[in-house]
Amino acid sequence: MAKEIDPDVARFAAYVREQEQREKASKRAEREARQQADATKALVAAKDAAAAEVKRLRSRQGVSAEERAAADAAYREALAAVVAAETGTAPAWAPPPGEAEPTDDAAAEPAAGSDDAADATDCAEDPAADDEVVES
Repeated sequence: MAKEIDPDVARFAAYVREQEQREKASKRAEREARQQADATKALVAAKDAAAAEVKRLRSRQGVSAEERAAADAAYREALAAVVAAETGTAPAWAPPPGEAEPTDDAAAEPAAGSDDAADATDCAEDPAADDEVVES
């Protein structure tokens, strides 16, 4: 007593279901792309803020070496996060994920007792060089 379904109607129904699934997949991909773009913007903003803090501290007199070292470490971490997000792998110079600052007091102290010596031993990446980078 079951009604037979017309093969044309069954094909049309399958086509409609397939289209709905494609639309859902497309919306999901768009949402994931927006979330990725938002995350990248947040990482770049954090890097820019860290770079601005490094520049601010370098331009001020009377800033302790520890404050400068902490700002440099924060900048390196933020830059490493941006590079890792863009390339998919952490750069070789990046600090380990769990390590926020150098724990060794000698690493935070300037080598010759001057701030210039500490700046010369910092990471190869300089926040001042970021101004030259064109981001899309």
